[in-house]
Amino acid sequence: MNMEFRYTHLVFFFLLPIFMNASDVQEEIRKRLEHSASLNIRANGELVHCKKMITKFYQNCVFEPQWTSEYNISELVQALKNSHKEGLTPEDYHLTAIQKMLSPYKTLSLAEKADLDILSSDAFLLYASHLLSGKLDPLSIDPEWKVSRREGDPLLMLHNALEKKEVLKTLQGAIPQNEKYDGLKKALAQFVNLRQNNGWEKIPEGETLKLNMSDDRIESIRKRLIQGGYLKNKNPENALKYDQEVLNAVRDFQKRNGINADGEFGKETRELFNMSVEQRIDQIKANMERWRWLPQYFGDYFIKVNIADFTLTVVKNGKVEREHKVIVGREQRRTPVFASKVSYLVLNPTWTVPPGILKADILPAVRKNPNYLKGKNISVLDANGKVMDQSAIDWHSKGVHGFTYRQSPGVDNALGAVKFMFPNPYNVYLHDTPSKELFERADRAFSSGCVRVEAPLDLAEYLLQDQSKWTRAYIDKQVASKRTETVPLTQKPDVYILYWTTWLDDHGQVQFRKDVYQRDLALIEKLKEGPPK
Repeated sequence: MNMEFRYTHLVFFFLLPIFMNASDVQEEIRKRLEHSASLNIRANGELVHCKKMITKFYQNCVFEPQWTSEYNISELVQALKNSHKEGLTPEDYHLTAIQKMLSPYKTLSLAEKADLDILSSDAFLLYASHLLSGKLDPLSIDPEWKVSRREGDPLLMLHNALEKKEVLKTLQGAIPQNEKYDGLKKALAQFVNLRQNNGWEKIPEGETLKLNMSDDRIESIRKRLIQGGYLKNKNPENALKYDQEVLNAVRDFQKRNGINADGEFGKETRELFNMSVEQRIDQIKANMERWRWLPQYFGDYFIKVNIADFTLTVVKNGKVEREHKVIVGREQRRTPVFASKVSYLVLNPTWTVPPGILKADILPAVRKNPNYLKGKNISVLDANGKVMDQSAIDWHSKGVHGFTYRQSPGVDNALGAVKFMFPNPYNVYLHDTPSKELFERADRAFSSGCVRVEAPLDLAEYLLQDQSKWTRAYIDKQVASKRTETVPLTQKPDVYILYWTTWLDDHGQVQFRKDVYQRDLALIEKLKEGPPK
């Protein structure tokens, strides 16, 4: 049996009676597939989705029927029924058609037997493909998603699954083997259970609730907090009082939703309370799909930025080493999703103004205030790298777009004391910032696309710890010198700039975040669409 799948007809101990006349079924399969290169393939009236793979699969086995084991086909049905646990839709995989054809299998015609075989193969291939690398192409949803997708060979999986009678095991093996994905599956099950119990009621508008206030809405708020596991006491002395217990539970809810955790029940908190259980289920499904787009393994040493959570995490050998708050791109200048590797850092970096920022921010400011650039320590260089006299420049001419604008190192430098560099087509990197007060905000989408890091010199110290020269004292000394210095890393961590709006944390609690770039919306809409009919 070679890798071209030119295997002989497999004979199993358990055979469905419908396939005893296999040669006649073989002819029916051949007629459907042999001349279908430019046509849609239909089986039992249903469109075959994996047309190229189906044709190749049956050509390699000379069109012989492959689902001749009752055990194999029952395992396929079981796997398809369970696809909802992965946030997918069983009906995308011909489930109803397959089940209907199995019920009266003794009376199926030869054509129907061929249809059942083809639909079973198509269901396996489509479901395996969705598990391996997602139902959707990420670039069709978000052109800024540039992380390599998981890979696999559904055809080889199908061949091996049928031969070894391991259909269910093979499909389960295609599910992302990742604790974060597993966490989302648990979260999905929790919220599906809440939906089956009719979800929760909406909280009406009203004044902001603070400690010791009384309000008719508080009884409903308590009920919602109990449903979400934030509050345990079901028998308070006064169910209409906003007591310390309720305030603490609301604060916990706010923390798990990434908003300002003051414990007060205001407009933002009420809006999050009122997101329906169905909306939360959709959000979980969207993030499960994102995990299916990603490689199984991030490496032993990596930096992960979650754009929607405004956090950076350093992981080494499976252990979280550091966590930092970050500031990401604002809505108009989104931070893209991609992967790279940190190769070096620069102390006291200069900042060369990118063309987009020059056009949108710098030039308008200079035209209003001719001394703007000098106040920001920004020099203007001509094509030869020579510093120009700014007073002699016509700021309304087209030529101003062709100059280089470079900010000197210093306390006002846009990149601060350090930047961390990794190759990418977006000119995005990690860096310090003079605007440190912004890290106190819960919503931190303020940058022009790069990622600003809180306590960046602490991160630099960690990344350089394997180089004895670069102690924290030496780093501080070099920063104080104001000299620009490039420092290569001997251990280069992978870096993943990603986007997650929900996950299960280490304490088993479901975390949700605001969809700051509205990336969930298009993904949710497309996930709800079935394959073409």
